[in-house]
Order: sequence, then structure tokens, then C-alpha cells
Amino acid sequence: MGYWILQLLGWGFYFYAQASGEVIFAQMPWSKASTLWGGVCLAGITLTHLLRWVIKRQDWLALRPAALMGRIVAAVLFISIVAYLNTLALSEAVYGTLVTPIAAAFYQRLNLEGQLRNQFIFMLLVHGAWAAVYLAIAIQRHRYRAELRQAQLGEALRAAELRLLQSQLNPHFLFNALNGLRSLIAEDPGRAREAVTQLARTMRYSLASSDESLVSLERELEMVEDYLALESMRLEDRLRIERHIEAEARPARLPAMLLQTLVENAIKHGIAQLKPGGTLHIGARLEHGELVLTVVNPRPESPPPGDGEGVGLRNASQRLRLMFGERASLRVDLSRPDQATAEVRLPA
Repeated sequence: MGYWILQLLGWGFYFYAQASGEVIFAQMPWSKASTLWGGVCLAGITLTHLLRWVIKRQDWLALRPAALMGRIVAAVLFISIVAYLNTLALSEAVYGTLVTPIAAAFYQRLNLEGQLRNQFIFMLLVHGAWAAVYLAIAIQRHRYRAELRQAQLGEALRAAELRLLQSQLNPHFLFNALNGLRSLIAEDPGRAREAVTQLARTMRYSLASSDESLVSLERELEMVEDYLALESMRLEDRLRIERHIEAEARPARLPAMLLQTLVENAIKHGIAQLKPGGTLHIGARLEHGELVLTVVNPRPESPPPGDGEGVGLRNASQRLRLMFGERASLRVDLSRPDQATAEVRLPA
């Protein structure tokens, strides 16, 4: 729609300028001037629209600049020759002369050959100007669409990567939970049955969260409590918990299973490795427009070989990067040999 508005306005202005100029400067009747320049402009609309069709059909805008300019110059030269021959034929039919009266008026000091040459140069300039304006608009729109497609592809890739990370996280969590349950079955079958109930509730949350990118901290804490109850059955008094959760932070949203991953990592790589166990500190607060999560746990001063941060923390860090970019971070502080601190910051 926008193209046709500009097309008709441009050629309409050209028609009026040439026809009225012919009436004013060459003293020709409006009926003849409008007939001549009406035919010239109709041919111009047809030829330039054909050029636009070729540019789009052959996808010229995807070519390198040198190849594009070569084709445009050749095409403009071709349609200018066709338009020029059409103008000669119309002028001959209307006035009985090859040179249009307005061209003869402006170039009256030139001979016939000079007038015809200048008439062609003017026709070449008109179609060259049309091509320049069209290319400027079309290239800008082409770049915008390419950037939009790139953004859409990036978003699709990001979503696919997030789904992949989520699919890795659920089996990872289930594997660790079942390992804990296996040891409990041998020690206390009655408590193991209760643990199965806790595990089922935890897994429901885990599976439901696969369809959600963000959940409230309040909801995440409910799941963490179920997980801690499950681990408490296994570790008993070796696991002690202190919570420091600000009420203002509870409605804040975060990636599903993020806090659970931090807690699970703290227990698996810290407290569970210590015979006396230890105290797990879980904190959440709002600070300068950010949600700050902290999980602090004791750890062995000499961890077993190959006992690093594991899949969970790498997964959490990648999910934060994909969802928030530079605005979120996960930092693990191991500066103290007997303590690990995990801190997450993300937009509240």
C-alpha cells in the first residue's frame, strides 16, 4: 500500500510538472500536453513497477553491493531507453515532432541532435532517481526484516537451549533423590514410604515447572521445603537449616528449580560429605531492584577427587545467562576452606 501511494504521488507530480511546464513555457494546449505526459507517466509506472518485480523476484537485495549496483545500472539504462523511445513515439503522434515541446523550449539553442540527446539524459535521470529512492527504502526494510528474522531465530535457539537445560535438570534431580531414597529404604522402610510421598510431591513440581520459565519465590520455597524434608529423613540431625527469607522477596520471580539446585548442591557436595553434618543457611532479599539468593554450607576442607560443582550449578548458570544476560549472575565463593557460599543476583 505504501509503495503504491509513493509511486502514484511521484509520477503524478512528474506529470503535473511536465504538462503544466509545456503549457507555460511552450504555449501548448493542456489537452495535448496532458495526453503526451499522461502516456509518458503511465509507461514510467509500468516500467518501474516491472523493475521492482524483477528486484524482488530475483532477490537482488541479497546480492553483494557491487553485483547489486551492476544490475541496477543495467536495468535503469534499459527502462530509460524503452521510456525514451515511448516518449519519441508519443511526441510524434501528438505534435508531429520527436522532441517534446518543453524540451525544445529549454534547449532551443541546441540542434535537433542535441535536443534529443538531452531529452534522453533527462529521462535517464528520472528513472535513476526513482531507482535510488526505491533502493534506499527497500534496503532499509530488507535490513530490518533480516534483523527481525535473526532476533526470532536467536529467541527460538534460546528457548530450545532452555528446554534442553530443563530436560537435563529433571533427570539429574531425580537421580540424586532416588539415591537418597535407596539408602533410606534399607535403614527405615516406614520412613521410606513417607519419603516416597515427599518425592512424588517434589517431582510434580519439577514436571510442572518444565512448562514455566519463571515461578514465584514463594512457590519455589514450598518445593525446597519438600526436598529438605526428604533429605532430613536421610541425614536426620546431621542436616540443620536456618532460613532468612524477607517477606518482600517472596513474590519475586525466578527460574523454576533455581533455588532448589543451589540447596541440592550444598547438601550433596557439602553437608552430606561431613560426618557431623552441618547447618545450611538459605537467604533471600531484595536489594537495589534485584533478588539476591544466598545458600551457605560447610564443606570438607579436602573434598573427594572429582567432586566439583556438578551439573546443577553449571545448568543454573547457563539458564540465568540465557534468560537475563548480563543482568543476572551466579557466584560461588570458596575462599574459606571449610565453607561454600553460592549467591545469585537477578532482576526482581
